[in-house]
Amino acid sequence: MTKNEIRGFAAGILLTCAVFAFFYYLIFNQGEQKPAKNVVKQTPLTEATVTQYLASHHRKAIDLDAYNQWLSDTQKATDKASKSKDQTNTNSKDKSPAPSKTTTYNLHIKSGMTPGDISSELVSAKILKSNQKLNFDQYLHKNKLEKYVQLGSYKVSSDMSIQKLAQVITKNHSN
Repeated sequence: MTKNEIRGFAAGILLTCAVFAFFYYLIFNQGEQKPAKNVVKQTPLTEATVTQYLASHHRKAIDLDAYNQWLSDTQKATDKASKSKDQTNTNSKDKSPAPSKTTTYNLHIKSGMTPGDISSELVSAKILKSNQKLNFDQYLHKNKLEKYVQLGSYKVSSDMSIQKLAQVITKNHSN
């Protein structure tokens, strides 16, 4: 087709669409838009309706500054609690050292395994605790290490940190 033939074809399509639109909207619908069946009438969005919705769902709206302040206070409280827990654990270890049993496992990473599959296997083998599974997955994702997980067999143990486990299965590619 030549350039002029393509232009003529495009103009024909546009003209046809315009004719169909004219008949559809002005002739067949008589210019009226009929409400669809089973449509729930929506109330206008006002401050009162938002407040009522939040109250009925036991929620509260706060501004961004208040949220950021709450977030920093929560982080400080968490840090303080973990420090006091560490000190308590250190003191209790000094008084009565409890022997912790270290579990070792030979992890086989096969083609097609996802980080979630790997962490599930580590939980099953008691290398990770079930509450650490999500942390392990998030660590791999946050540090963009999923694509560096290598196929093979790795000897891992329960005394390894999440970072060390990631380092082992990515062959020292961890950040």
